[in-house]
Amino acid sequence: MATVKHFIGIASLLIFAITLPCDGILAMALRAHRPQEKIKVFYTESDSSGWTAVPRGEVHSIGVREDAHSQELMKFAQSNSRATVRLYSSEGLRKGDELFVVNARNLVVARIDVKLIYQDHSFGPMLIGYGNFRYAGVGFKVVQKVDDAYSKYAYIYKARGDYFKRNGEYAKAIELYKKSIEMDRRYPEAHSALGYLYLRDEMMPFAMKEFSEAYREIDRIYDNEEKYMLLKGLTTTRYRMAYEYTIPAADRKKYISEGIKYAEEALKIFPGSRDMNLYLGIFYYRGPEPQDVKAKNQFQKLLEIDPLNATACLALAELYRKHDNPQKARMYARKALEARPDSVEARRLLDSLQ
Repeated sequence: MATVKHFIGIASLLIFAITLPCDGILAMALRAHRPQEKIKVFYTESDSSGWTAVPRGEVHSIGVREDAHSQELMKFAQSNSRATVRLYSSEGLRKGDELFVVNARNLVVARIDVKLIYQDHSFGPMLIGYGNFRYAGVGFKVVQKVDDAYSKYAYIYKARGDYFKRNGEYAKAIELYKKSIEMDRRYPEAHSALGYLYLRDEMMPFAMKEFSEAYREIDRIYDNEEKYMLLKGLTTTRYRMAYEYTIPAADRKKYISEGIKYAEEALKIFPGSRDMNLYLGIFYYRGPEPQDVKAKNQFQKLLEIDPLNATACLALAELYRKHDNPQKARMYARKALEARPDSVEARRLLDSLQ
C-alpha cells in the first residue's frame, strides 16, 4: 500500500513538472537559490587563491548591443556584446555596477557593465549589460564581488532600519541594523544608528562600543551631518558615563579626555551646536584637572547661541566667584535665576554673594 502511495506521489510530481511551463520550472529553480550564498571565483586555471563572489543570476540570452552601430569602428556590428541576465533578486543592484560571468568551473569568462535593470512579467527581475561575451553562454552564472554585493545589502538593511526607527518600532530597527552590519562590518552609519538606539535604552556600554566601531571608519562617511551625529553620539555617551554613573576615577578621566576630543571635532563641523558647546564647557570645568579659562570661553560662546542657558550662567557665576570677581559672579547668578527661577543652586549662590 505504501509503495502504491509512493508511486502515486512521484507520478503526481512528474505530471506537475510536465504540465508546468518551462518558464515556471526555471522560476522555481531561481527562487530556490540562496541570494547570499558565497562561492570562490578564479581568473585562470592556475589561480589557486581566487576571490569570493555572490551569485546574482544566470545568462538568459546573448546578442548585439542596441548602440553597436555607434560603437564600432568597423562597418559591421560586433556579436556577443549584449547579455540579458535573469536575476535571483535585483536588490542592491544599480546601473553601472560591475558583474562577472563564470563557467561551470567558476572561471571568469566575461565582465558585465550593467546598463538596465527591469521587471519582466514572465521572468521576474532582469538586467541588460554590455561586454565581450564571446566565451559566455546561456545558463552561465553571473556573480558579483562580495565587497560590492554585501555593501549594497548593508545599505538596504540600514535604510529599512531607519524606516522602522522613524515609526517607533525600535526592536525591528535594531534587528535590521545588526543585519546591515553582518553584511558590512565596517559600515559606520549602521554602527552609529545602532549606537543611538542603545543610548536611548540607557545601554551605555553597548552604545559606546557601536559609536567607537563607527568612529574607526569615520573616513567612509561623506556627509558632514552624519559625521556630526556620530561625534555627538560619542560625546554624549562619554559625558553621561563620566557624570551620571558611578565608575572608577581612571575611567572617568579617560571618558572626559575622549569627550573633549570628540566635542572639539564635532564643533569643527557645526560650531553653533548648543549641546556640544555645553558638554565641552562642562568637560573643561569639571574635569580631573579643571581648565577654567577654556571653560569660561566655552560657556560664553554657548551664551551667544543660547543667552538664557541656566547651566552656563551658573557655571560662569561659580568661575568668577572662584577667581575673586564677585560683581560678574552676581551678574551671572541672577541670569541663571532668571532662566531657571526654581534653581536652588542659583539662589544659594546669589545669597552667598550678596
